[in-house]
Amino acid sequence: MPRNARKDNYSQFLHVMVQGINKEYIFAEEIEIKVYLKYLKENLENRKLEIIAYCIMNNHAHFLIYTQDIMEISKLMSKLNTKYAIYYNKKHNRCGYVFRNRYKSEEILTYEHLMSCINYIHNNPVKAKMCKNKKDYKFSSYNEYKGKNIIINIKSIKKIFDSYGIFIDDIFSHEYELYQFMEYNQSYDRESKKQEIFNDFCKKNNIIDIKELIDNKQKLKKLSTIMYIEYNYTQKEIAELLGINRLRVHRILHEL
Repeated sequence: MPRNARKDNYSQFLHVMVQGINKEYIFAEEIEIKVYLKYLKENLENRKLEIIAYCIMNNHAHFLIYTQDIMEISKLMSKLNTKYAIYYNKKHNRCGYVFRNRYKSEEILTYEHLMSCINYIHNNPVKAKMCKNKKDYKFSSYNEYKGKNIIINIKSIKKIFDSYGIFIDDIFSHEYELYQFMEYNQSYDRESKKQEIFNDFCKKNNIIDIKELIDNKQKLKKLSTIMYIEYNYTQKEIAELLGINRLRVHRILHEL
């Protein structure tokens, strides 16, 4: 059980998912998974984030990431997936997109949500009938917690968990999934959802009209970041919603 786990800032944990274009097997061979993990490890250097859990399947991958700067996730996934796409296209003598969109992400909000997400990620191969037990799957973080660390940094994770009043052993004492997590086959009206996000943001921030938002640099950056990172909208889609130039959205998202 957690020792008086604090209840705020769990949103610094994000569940991230990527999938192959048209649900294609982009990690069909072990060597391809190993290459992807190699690129992941290389791109984790000097990043202000930690991989808490991961699982690489045949046509998609799940990550649970902790960061206090969500733009770090965008930078990591962009570089990682671009590098792998170059490798994959060259190996298979193909061209074009390898991944479906950039990635999808969702916030983790509570201790129970966090533990459930870790179990969900590690349990993916079992549900897909690729193995009978989580410990039998080679390409997830499950066994890294009990053996050699390749992707995860157990010392850093312990430090993060300690600040939340969580024991590492909590990961293995929870076998349940109390929450439903995103899958790529979930569909929704992107335009309606985009307007809903905008309306909710304006309501919470007491913004009367779009001109007031455009003139407020801090709030404009906050909304753009939420739409880009949390809901995976493109810079073009954000620009169209706000009625501003796409280059301005790019600058807003990447300025220090």
